Amino acid sequence: MTPSELLVLFRLEVDDAAEPFLWSDMEFGYYLNDAQDVHIRLTGGIADRTSPLTKVIYKAGDQFVKYDPRILHIKGAWDEANQVLTIKNIDNFERGLDDGRTGPIQFLITDVEEGKVQLYPIPAAAGWIKLYVYRRPLQDITAQSEALEVPAQFHLNLLNWVKYKAYLKQDVETFNTSRADEFKTAFVDGLIAARREKSAREDSKRLMAYGGI
Repeated sequence: MTPSELLVLFRLEVDDAAEPFLWSDMEFGYYLNDAQDVHIRLTGGIADRTSPLTKVIYKAGDQFVKYDPRILHIKGAWDEANQVLTIKNIDNFERGLDDGRTGPIQFLITDVEEGKVQLYPIPAAAGWIKLYVYRRPLQDITAQSEALEVPAQFHLNLLNWVKYKAYLKQDVETFNTSRADEFKTAFVDGLIAARREKSAREDSKRLMAYGGI
């Protein structure tokens, strides 16, 4: 469903179809953006290796590079020659790193600095890295948006979060904690189902890859 279609359905379901509305279009947009972001974050993010945020450019001598804050997890990385780089948590190095070592990058080291990865060794020349990531939504939903990044089968569940937020609005005609709790519980149930579906799909892909070998 499109955001506009979800807005129409929301107004029907909460009996808010006549002006002046209890919840404005802008409020609905805020709630829907929050719903999509929560769904995506709590289901592990959207797999991506093609959007612009997956390309990280570095300069000679860069020890650390920032990555886009929408990235939740870096799963894979390749250099300009399409050689695989090893992604490693700093805690998994058995010995200390030589901070003065330079040369072709072999490792992307995570959890050293917030929002950055460490390049190791330090590159002697400028270049770029291509990432395979799990990320948050690329853009906010607007009135002009024609699609969501959440799969269509979960769109109705997003409305449960929208209604949860809507019934927490501090207004005598809208504030209703019992209804808010009801819709939050429904959203969580739908989220659990979405996580199970994603896990089953990823397990299936791994089995198919292994069987192919």
